[in-house]
Amino acid sequence: MKKELQPYHVLYLGESGFPKGLAAMQRLILISKALLENGIKVTILNRKGLWDPDKPVHMESSGQFEGIHYHYTSGSVYRPKKFLARNWLKVKSLVNEVAYLRRLKRNEHLDAAIISTHSFLQGVLFLIYGYVFRFPVVLNYVELASARQDDDQSFSDFINDYLFDHLLVKKMNAALPISEVLLKNFNQVAPGRPAFKIPVICDFQKFQLPKDLNRPPYFLYCGSIGYRRVIDFILDAYDQITSESLVYDLYLVASNGSKSEYESLQKKIDGLQPGRNVKVFANIPYDQLVDLYINAKALLIPLRPTPADEARFPHKIGEYTASGNPIITTNFGEISNYFKDEETALIADSYKVDTFAKKMKFVLDYPDEARKIGERGHLVGQKEFDYISHSSKLGAFFKNLNRQL
Repeated sequence: MKKELQPYHVLYLGESGFPKGLAAMQRLILISKALLENGIKVTILNRKGLWDPDKPVHMESSGQFEGIHYHYTSGSVYRPKKFLARNWLKVKSLVNEVAYLRRLKRNEHLDAAIISTHSFLQGVLFLIYGYVFRFPVVLNYVELASARQDDDQSFSDFINDYLFDHLLVKKMNAALPISEVLLKNFNQVAPGRPAFKIPVICDFQKFQLPKDLNRPPYFLYCGSIGYRRVIDFILDAYDQITSESLVYDLYLVASNGSKSEYESLQKKIDGLQPGRNVKVFANIPYDQLVDLYINAKALLIPLRPTPADEARFPHKIGEYTASGNPIITTNFGEISNYFKDEETALIADSYKVDTFAKKMKFVLDYPDEARKIGERGHLVGQKEFDYISHSSKLGAFFKNLNRQL
């Protein structure tokens, strides 16, 4: 019988480097904070550290971050430079992970686990954990893996993604889908199993900062440099804008790229018309990213007419609305479920360079109306995307989970 004073405990499996990371890590943190708001304890179980041992950080291998408990089963937050040391830690962390789960279950302090992984084999392992230690496994369901169209996708990646979507997802005890497409898909492949849709979420409190009114105006796009086709689309649209005086710059926050990828991007930028000023930021701290969001004149996020973009819901959309500035996007995927063109966002009706460029030009030609659109979009975000607004229902979902299964 469970101890009365023991709080409901949710474990997060499949992440490394907590709390370091961008969209996926921010979602993990915000879901955890939403659960904490409901009196549910959360532990982030990390297999390995990602910090550079030559650049020490003030962080223990086990502790608290913004109220969230975390634990590194490798015993270190650093990534060893030597090959043998890294692989030894992989073995050590796996053994310690099992021991940690066993200890939690023995003390009746393990109620459910959220898994965050795109690996079929890791997902199978987590399902085995759930079966052996008798806890429900909940999938953080944020993309349709087999619909991805990465330029560098290998055959093994293709097999992994196929098995993930067609075998693993249907075996999950429950899911937290990010979009209507993924919610519908889970209901079809795992009928009768619990699902709770959590769209993009954001901590709106972190965006309550004053704007720098003296800063030169700019458009901004944020995303991995791996979305190079989208970046090229934005550059082409920016290059096509016709105006008596193009006075807005374009800022690209393009992270996680190699030297050659940034050199290739710069060549593309150098080929734009004279007077087009583009600045590239890479791997910047989150507080600097928030500052760039808040001071932009418009924030860009074109979604492509592909199954992958129909299923996903970019994390940055929540952050864009939190900034209070207008979003320029395309009419695809989740967008129409939350926004209306020229009311709460600027939405191009197709994924074409010229139609997207017209929406960018709208901001140049009608700055006051664009500002009002951003303000109305902010209200949508507060209602739909602030993590606190999902706290109560999410907490109830987990507390009822064991009864439903």
